[in-house]
Amino acid sequence: MKPKAVIFDVGGVLLESPFVAALRWAQEWEIPLDALKTIFGDYSRASSPGQSPMWHEVECGRVELATFVLQMQKTLGATLPLNHRARTLTADDFNPFADGEPVAAMIELVHEVRGRGLKTGILTNNVREWSAWREKIPIDAFDAVIDSCQVGIRKPEPDIYLLICEKLSLTPSSCLFLDDHPANVEAAIEVGLDALLVTQDFDAAVSEVRSRF
Repeated sequence: MKPKAVIFDVGGVLLESPFVAALRWAQEWEIPLDALKTIFGDYSRASSPGQSPMWHEVECGRVELATFVLQMQKTLGATLPLNHRARTLTADDFNPFADGEPVAAMIELVHEVRGRGLKTGILTNNVREWSAWREKIPIDAFDAVIDSCQVGIRKPEPDIYLLICEKLSLTPSSCLFLDDHPANVEAAIEVGLDALLVTQDFDAAVSEVRSRF
């Protein structure tokens, strides 16, 4: 079945990879890679009732970024020298995506999809304090936007995929979803969407999407 809508992730699809951005941010702050892995080690861990990793709670809008940064300081405190500047981090300092640039090939694809008469959507795990990403892309070119921090659920929870389909007034089988995280792609497929894992070879991803038309 040819898709009636294409749904885009933000970081790693419409904007540069959040993992690449986080590595660059850590280098700028001279934070060791091992410490960064400790801070975000729970990113892919599944939540369980009453035991959701703090970063998941931030992305669901239930915990402020400043609270997470305080916890991050405690984690870093176990590994960094006493005079290390990262010990003074604030929420304002912690935005790895502030300098992230749009992916030109993907932005062009958005306009191409709309030109074909298909709907477009955004489905992103994001942080309330990082909402400036909306200014970096043509947000008006999307028929529906679902941001985890606004709806209180995050990928790969099944309900968030159903929610974006509902907003587009389409069945999951009518939608093609693009994401750079394997677990999110797998979850989309389980719900019934067609889904494509996007790598740093964005031209290849664009070609693959076009082959679906």
